[in-house]
Amino acid sequence: MIKIKRNNPVVPLLIIAAALFFLHIAGILRPVENFLSYLIKPLAGIFYGASADIKATYNANNSPEDLNAQVERLTKEVAVLTVASSKSLEIEEENRKLRATFNLVTNNNLQAVVANVIAKEAAAEDSLGLVINRGAKDGLIPGLAVVSEEGLIVGKILEVKNATAKICLTTNPNCQLAAAIQNSDKTQGITDGDLGLTIKMSYIPQSEKIAPGDIVITSGLGEYITRGLVIGKISQVYNESNEVWQEATIEPLVDLDNLTVVSILTP
Repeated sequence: MIKIKRNNPVVPLLIIAAALFFLHIAGILRPVENFLSYLIKPLAGIFYGASADIKATYNANNSPEDLNAQVERLTKEVAVLTVASSKSLEIEEENRKLRATFNLVTNNNLQAVVANVIAKEAAAEDSLGLVINRGAKDGLIPGLAVVSEEGLIVGKILEVKNATAKICLTTNPNCQLAAAIQNSDKTQGITDGDLGLTIKMSYIPQSEKIAPGDIVITSGLGEYITRGLVIGKISQVYNESNEVWQEATIEPLVDLDNLTVVSILTP
């Protein structure tokens, strides 16, 4: 048997609820209920009208034309932010390259002119040359070595104007460099471009032992170009027993298509 404590506050509430329910069933409370309904009805109308006004205002402010205008505005904002982000990334990348170039020049006690690549143009058949924003007024002359931010030689000055200069890349047939292989024989030869894709080293004596993987550098025998600048790595050797010379294909160690900042080594 369930015992209910006398001082339990729930007991009076249950008694009152039961009494109200009984009086409602008996109809005794109907006059009171009608009076309360009469008082509440205007308030209900006010609340209903307010909700209808809010709904109408929302629908008016969100018509198809307004929604299209919002979409167009947000699309423009996204485009502006995308351009700003892209410019920020480009500036950050350019600053990184400039810092690397500065460190290269200072750490190796080199005299150099830093330049931006401003154009690409045909320099020879199946090959491209680069145009930089430095020229004769900056002390540039044909034949000077051009290096990347990593310190790799990527070409040399071919033509010079007052404020600009043209570079022939190491993959250009017109870009000949006096070269040496870092092997036991210190093999020397001449490099030039091969169809704008790779570098070819020629005039290597048959008696010299060269192999894929050997590093090729400038020999220092060419005018204006110091010894020790890395040209690339041998990828293939052509050695015919009936030939006086052997040849080697050299792969550049830097992507020549993505050069944006270079340094020109000056005497």
